[in-house]
Amino acid sequence: MEQVNCDLCGGDETHPVYTVRDNNYGTPGTFQLAACAACGLVYQNPRPTAVEIGAYYLTDAYHPFRAIHDQKQPEPQALHRQRARRLTAQAGVGRVLDVGCGSGLFLLAMQQLGWTVCGVEPNSTAVEFVRQTLQIEAYEGDIFAFPEVETVDLITFWDVLEHTHSPTAVLRRAFQLLKPQGYLALNVPNWASIERRLFRERWIAIDAPRHLYHFTPQTIAAMLEVSGFRPLIVEAKAPVLSLASNTLRWVGDTFLRQGQSKQAALAASSAPAEPSVSPTRQRLIRLVHLAMRPPNFLFNALNYGGGITVIAQKSDIV
Repeated sequence: MEQVNCDLCGGDETHPVYTVRDNNYGTPGTFQLAACAACGLVYQNPRPTAVEIGAYYLTDAYHPFRAIHDQKQPEPQALHRQRARRLTAQAGVGRVLDVGCGSGLFLLAMQQLGWTVCGVEPNSTAVEFVRQTLQIEAYEGDIFAFPEVETVDLITFWDVLEHTHSPTAVLRRAFQLLKPQGYLALNVPNWASIERRLFRERWIAIDAPRHLYHFTPQTIAAMLEVSGFRPLIVEAKAPVLSLASNTLRWVGDTFLRQGQSKQAALAASSAPAEPSVSPTRQRLIRLVHLAMRPPNFLFNALNYGGGITVIAQKSDIV
């Protein structure tokens, strides 16, 4: 573990926010979240080093890699297609680099719209899947593994920037790789959301120890600006799945597992890691999703949804 200063302003004074556990995948121990006293950026401190962090991403269990193990023909999901259409309308068609491309389904959606696509991804199994199954160019590693001579029209970070050890260094590298007036798009969880305020340290998007940074619309816009970008769109919105999942998790932890997290309860029992869902539970899950639509619509309308989506453009002057 290592202690670090604020990645946005360099400040070393913080105040504690939460002591949290890994309620998503069951990593043992507790993790500390702190807020910078100068600029308000929230980050994990101390945190796993760049060498240590890989142990917390299990290929078989980690949600973004599930398509790798699916026996069906891989196809982009609705969110992938929605993002691809929106960016094509904004930026036209060109070459796109997806950083942290996971199983590559967003790149597949972009390719189907006429883009030349490539990705970078730290997980070697995911990279092999993208190369062999999707036949898409992919590099193993982070954004610094992408060849320096290459330039692209668009760089995307879908739920990735919060995982990096230095978001400002990553964004400055993106600035170097983009063509003049190139575009950048990203999505991160929204620390200022009503969801986070409601669920506090049990908010699913805390995802300790994998999420090293937590952004508000103000801190992500400030970080983009100091990295050479001009934010065009900053939206604090999220699909109803986010609010519904948090609600279901809270109900399960509070009433069904008597305060234990799902992972802790599974570890203490002989139940399978992915228990089957009965028809009754399926109906209850659908009812919760329906019930959460009105409040989620309201949170999004107020610009306090659970995620932040940003589209930015490379500035002429840094």
